[in-house]
Amino acid sequence: MNRLKNNEHQTLCARCGGQCCRTRPGIEAPDRFLALPDPTAALAGLLGRSEWVLETHYGVPYTPGVTAPDPDRIIQYPRPATMREQGTASVDTTTADDCVYLTPTGCSLAFEARPRMCRELIPDSCFECESPWGRREAALAWLHHQDIIQAAIAALVPQEGFCP
Repeated sequence: MNRLKNNEHQTLCARCGGQCCRTRPGIEAPDRFLALPDPTAALAGLLGRSEWVLETHYGVPYTPGVTAPDPDRIIQYPRPATMREQGTASVDTTTADDCVYLTPTGCSLAFEARPRMCRELIPDSCFECESPWGRREAALAWLHHQDIIQAAIAALVPQEGFCP
């Protein structure tokens, strides 16, 4: 898994109130799952407990000489659910809500256990934190691992209201 230096700045995060965690949780890279003996089971477990959801990216991001644009391609990638999504078992990208791991004192996950997008956030004293690893990078990273996503979906026992 991508080992990143812990750049968390608890004083800034406390003053900000976790705005990044109150909009949409960060996306995880495939490395987290590929490092495990059974990537499909690990992802299916998180999805089955409604802790994580699959977000949909429409189209392949264009990288000259590397990827061709493909606006009809659908790429899914995992991220923690929001409180609203956990309660309804559906993905809602239209409304901001708290990450399921956000607590009054910050993230309940250890730094190393957080999604890559969260670990790569660069703290900013004006509360405009940015991550060099975002939705575009996630789509490209997950492009060749959609088989894991599809197998995790297939492994889930059908549940009423479940919509990965």
